Amino acid sequence: MHGAIDAVLHEGMSIRRAAEQYGVPKSSLGDRLSGRVLADASCGPATYLSFAEEEELVVFLTRCASIGYAKSRKEVLALVQCVLESRGIQKSVTNGWWESFRRRHPGLTLRTAVPLSLARAKATDPEMLARYFDLLEKTIQENDLVGKPGQLFNMDESGMPLDAKPPKLVAVRGAAVSAIGSGDKTQITVVACVSAAGYCIPPMVIWDRKFLSPELTHGEIPGTIYGLSKNGWMDMELFNLWFTNHFLRFAPAVRPILLLLDGHSSHYCPDTVRLAANEQVILFTLPPNTTHLSQPLDKGCFGPLKVAWREACHQFLTMNAGKIVTRYQFSRLFNQAWMKSMTISNVCAGFRVTGVHPLNRDIFSDVEDPPSIGKREWTSFHPTI
Repeated sequence: MHGAIDAVLHEGMSIRRAAEQYGVPKSSLGDRLSGRVLADASCGPATYLSFAEEEELVVFLTRCASIGYAKSRKEVLALVQCVLESRGIQKSVTNGWWESFRRRHPGLTLRTAVPLSLARAKATDPEMLARYFDLLEKTIQENDLVGKPGQLFNMDESGMPLDAKPPKLVAVRGAAVSAIGSGDKTQITVVACVSAAGYCIPPMVIWDRKFLSPELTHGEIPGTIYGLSKNGWMDMELFNLWFTNHFLRFAPAVRPILLLLDGHSSHYCPDTVRLAANEQVILFTLPPNTTHLSQPLDKGCFGPLKVAWREACHQFLTMNAGKIVTRYQFSRLFNQAWMKSMTISNVCAGFRVTGVHPLNRDIFSDVEDPPSIGKREWTSFHPTI
């Protein structure tokens, strides 16, 4: 097209002849020469994403691959499909879009991944942990977060079972012992977020229903926010709700903020990532298969929280003969467990024993426990886009 335009403008060639010689549509060439269409405009239908958005996607995919957790073609298509649906565009993102996207960005390609052996996956990988601490230390230093625990946060979800396992009970040696339970295998998802200074943001509770009954909130923790989903699990929409309407509301006004979280795909809604960048919140993904070691909430709070939850449920069953723990008792009992376990000392301990604050890259040097395989698939992401 550029050659045809030059031929007409500088060589005096007719539009018809230039179109034939350079193999471009005569009408398209005429539109560009007349100014009805920009000379640099590409032919064909408009792309799903703008040029800037595609560049942003390329940066995201490149950074994922650089840490060793590249996205598959199907994952990229699903991500773009999510963007279209959020805009109300009823179109399917197919492999045809992928091929066009690759042609527009020839630096991207599909590569066969090197498989990770089970033996290596079961062992804490020193290289991965070293790379994690390299990135963590660099991020903290470059963003002037050294010695600022109030700007270091960790977010994670956990399930609270309605049929909680009872604590150990006194019984006659050799005799069988039983305890009344609810029989309901439902787990209520709760979202916790804490800072290295010991500050707890009120939780988010996710219910497996379409409408929230006020009775479910009786006895709630002040400031609790609620989410609704079909299965009671976190998804992109709920994470965006939590980040936009809850985290930013309770987080300190000083910036930047470092937010540590696992790599679950629900944590990386495009709108959330973009908002985080605008709000100077750095989303930092914890390394794979090590969240039981590197996640401050797992190390400092969730263990005591689940113990306190079991005790609260057992006490309720003991004091209310003939009743069971249902969704309608959840908020009050969870309030008791939360207040007992989410203490400043537990929160600060979680950041300390994971080497986040104070920063201690040698914290895992003597670890012998293998990571829990299959807890979650890790989706690497360490940028501020």
